Amino acid sequence: MTAEGPWEIPPLDDAPDIARANEPQPGITLADARNWPGFVLLIIGGLVAIAAAAIGVVGFPGAAYIFALVAIIASLSGVALVLFERRGRRPQPRGPQQPSSQQPIVPPGA
Repeated sequence: MTAEGPWEIPPLDDAPDIARANEPQPGITLADARNWPGFVLLIIGGLVAIAAAAIGVVGFPGAAYIFALVAIIASLSGVALVLFERRGRRPQPRGPQQPSSQQPIVPPGA
């Protein structure tokens, strides 16, 4: 019996293999440290927006306007960073390993 790829133990039941699933797993975006700057900017944008609303209620409309602009800029920057990092990361296809261009391809039985 020959194997096409690395040897693996087959599952004993028909359960799906969740360790090597093709779809993204829950929490993978938060676990990826490349997304943290974007999330920090989103949190800062939200906090500054709350501060802008509080300052506006107190009666300082000029300062509230400036805080609102900072909140919008921080939030849009955070969204852009998260989307940019997500676009830059492409999932690797799972399945049989493709031979490298330097490795000769030998047909079976040759």
